[in-house]
Amino acid sequence: MSKARCGAVLAVLLSLALAGCGTSQDASIRLLNASAGYSALDVYFELGGTFGKPQISDVASGTVSSYAQITPNAYTVYFTSHGVAPANALSSASQSFSTNQTMTYVAYGDSGEFADMAISEDQPGPNGGYTNVEVLNADPDAGSLDVYLTSPGLPLNDASPNFSAVKGGHSTGFTEIKAGTYELRITGAGKNTDLRFDLPSITLGNLKTLSLIITETPGGYLVNVMALPEKGALTTYTNPDARVRAVIGLNGSVSASVGSTALVSAAPQGVIGPYELVPAGSDPVTLTVNGVSVSVPSQTMSPGQDYTLLVYGTAAAVKESLLADSNIPPLSGYSSVRLVNAMSGTTDPISLSVDFLPVATNIPLGSDVPSGSASGTSPYDTQVTSTSTGTVIVTDDVTGQTLYSKPNATDTNYATLASGDVYTMFMFGSTSAPSGELFQDDPVP
Repeated sequence: MSKARCGAVLAVLLSLALAGCGTSQDASIRLLNASAGYSALDVYFELGGTFGKPQISDVASGTVSSYAQITPNAYTVYFTSHGVAPANALSSASQSFSTNQTMTYVAYGDSGEFADMAISEDQPGPNGGYTNVEVLNADPDAGSLDVYLTSPGLPLNDASPNFSAVKGGHSTGFTEIKAGTYELRITGAGKNTDLRFDLPSITLGNLKTLSLIITETPGGYLVNVMALPEKGALTTYTNPDARVRAVIGLNGSVSASVGSTALVSAAPQGVIGPYELVPAGSDPVTLTVNGVSVSVPSQTMSPGQDYTLLVYGTAAAVKESLLADSNIPPLSGYSSVRLVNAMSGTTDPISLSVDFLPVATNIPLGSDVPSGSASGTSPYDTQVTSTSTGTVIVTDDVTGQTLYSKPNATDTNYATLASGDVYTMFMFGSTSAPSGELFQDDPVP
């Protein structure tokens, strides 16, 4: 055999060997764990009833895995909590992978609400001077959202969203946006004053493809953002803000501010102020009661968290506490009802029941709610079956006195607790003159 022919045969054999190994033909698949409800995830690609070890393993929340090389074929893909067998998968679906395909799965959702979306990373490049951008809303609890990429500092009144009404669990498809530096803002759909996220500067590179993934925050109303370039590294942008409201439990006229943000002005007992955006971190608190300044320590607020600044006690002995709130909706068919003890005329702990069943109260669960405190912050600690004919009762746990009841002798209307909604039962006043309000917290549209 001639040297030329021998070389040709060797080249063919080498080509066949490489094709058989799949090294130049495999699909490249990775997982982004954007879920706050699952601390680590595995992915199995099942073919012909064979599982073995997960091809993608132990992907921590907030991280993206390396690529797994998958031989092109039709598979059943199983998503599991780390270390859990596919028989107890969070979800599974059929998926065909083609030669040299590149894809990222995005896993999201709270505990019990796992879901996933896919990003195709084989997009055609944009025109010169532009970036391909898509948005994935991986925070269904936040509702539909508008996404703006504007010149830094441009008022939203003068802008139109680049992506409108992006529903939870949906993606937009790619849009070409001119390369450059932008301010990234996210608002409630059709409400440019309902600011959920504000990043002063993000750079879109020339001839790049970028996925912006909206994710949830601890408070449930604001959002975070992850940026994932095609076949690139993940960048996470944590919300720079928190939200805080003032609730007045003492009998007097109260004004309160956090930093430069006014919460309430000359507010009497029983006022539940609206949430206001404040910078996350340590913020000074200004408090006056009946025109007299009250010294209050600075409060530290976590990014994306909602808070209630509770002012209670008496005008002569003012007290305050910062309560972490959760406005994450509970599971479908349930409502979340939390109890806040803002009573000023008693130091007795109190408890809450809905339809004559005790609702999980303080931490540790089962203890009562003392003055200036709240029951568990998680909606899953405080969820009850939703109803339009609910009975809500608050009791003094020292004397057994009923402080609040709905319905009662003068109000025969039952309590309505809608599916997926979050409520706070605020108690004010004293044992001789108690008052309460079952308050619906910031419903997400």
